[in-house]
Amino acid sequence: MDATRTTRQLEETIDEFEKQKIRDIKKIFGEFLTVEMSFHAKALEVYTLAYQNIHSVDEEEDLEVFRSSLHPPDYQSRLDIVRANSKTSLDRTGSFLSTSGTLQVRCRHPYSKIPIK
Repeated sequence: MDATRTTRQLEETIDEFEKQKIRDIKKIFGEFLTVEMSFHAKALEVYTLAYQNIHSVDEEEDLEVFRSSLHPPDYQSRLDIVRANSKTSLDRTGSFLSTSGTLQVRCRHPYSKIPIK
């Protein structure tokens, strides 16, 4: 009688353990799948926007922008003006534009009296 009762209690305990295990597995996999579906839904939204943006590209306008970048405006005249104004005078920092258009700075080493270029 005691063995039967103990066996029945053990079976009930095992049965309850299995039920709880199944509930836990369902919960874990359900949460996992919900997160994955949310991720893929968001990815689908992003891909949809990317697809729409790709198809909305105006090829002719993009080609015009590219062509204009190949031939930038003439900066030579502006550089000549800067060079002409810079040859005769140094600015307050002691820097000046050389005739090659490069910026040169004169400074003095703190421990010597020899200027360093």
